[in-house]
Amino acid sequence: MTHPLALPVHLPVLPRKLAERTAVLVGVGGLGTEVARLLAQAGLGRIVLCDPDTVEESNLSRGALFGRDDVGRFKVTAAAAALRRIAPAIDVVERADDFRHGVGLGELRAADLVLSCLDSVADRVVLGSRCILSGNPSGLLDAGLHPWGGEVRHYTADGPCHACGCSPVDRSMPTWRTACGLPEQLGAPAAIVTLVAAWQALWAERLLLGEPLPATFVKIEPANGLCRMVEQPRDLRCPCHRVIDDGHVTRTDLTNRSTVGALQGLVMGGERVQSWNPIDRSDPLSPLSLRAADSGMTLEDLGIPPLEILPVLRVLPVRQARYLALREI
Repeated sequence: MTHPLALPVHLPVLPRKLAERTAVLVGVGGLGTEVARLLAQAGLGRIVLCDPDTVEESNLSRGALFGRDDVGRFKVTAAAAALRRIAPAIDVVERADDFRHGVGLGELRAADLVLSCLDSVADRVVLGSRCILSGNPSGLLDAGLHPWGGEVRHYTADGPCHACGCSPVDRSMPTWRTACGLPEQLGAPAAIVTLVAAWQALWAERLLLGEPLPATFVKIEPANGLCRMVEQPRDLRCPCHRVIDDGHVTRTDLTNRSTVGALQGLVMGGERVQSWNPIDRSDPLSPLSLRAADSGMTLEDLGIPPLEILPVLRVLPVRQARYLALREI
């Protein structure tokens, strides 16, 4: 008779299955480094790390992969080096940039899982929207911290997202750029970071292996001895659930290192290729249209990430939008 607590006999093959999976992890701070470490040790095959920041002294007490010699280095570079020491077989891709410019919709779509370890509500909502827009079937696994706890949420196109719990006014608030309940001088202690990271990494492993998750999110409040599942309905008026139809995507032979002129050569006279972000990164009020850029500039110069899927606007009325997909370098 099998003991009810006996481990399933298939557990030893899990690392082999995880070795075939790719994860995109955005936000390589305390939470992100701990999640990356746990997934690397579990046998994850490939991980894309995206974060524009450098390691600071304040990161050393919470970043599982950072040491004093890493201060001043890009977080993704320091974390990648540590992950390769911990799990030499892992393929780590470094993107020292904001996720809007570092990871394209095509890369989000192709990933087996996208993880958010960001520290602002605005960024978490934008990444969740981009992940759903990309059509990634696994959605986004998001986690956030507050000084004495945190939460883990799984967003999918047909389920609730972070923005579903916000009013239209809240969704437009510029104050969302502030951190998730964390005063600038105070971050979550290492024990909280590790606890929330363990939940996110465990749920990540289940998703990467095709196992189901509860249709809720978990709130972790260890200071009160609580860990509870929270039901959140989807807001049918939420604008963050649009998905690009793959049938309207034209795949090109261009990369983000191709020129603006080369991309413009793929559209007709009544069409305009748009970026998702202002084409001048130093000017948030600059145009979205690539027609305003120098034709000799590369798409990378404009902050367009690898494997991006760009919308094409048509002057004449049409029933469906059109998109151009960049290929991998």
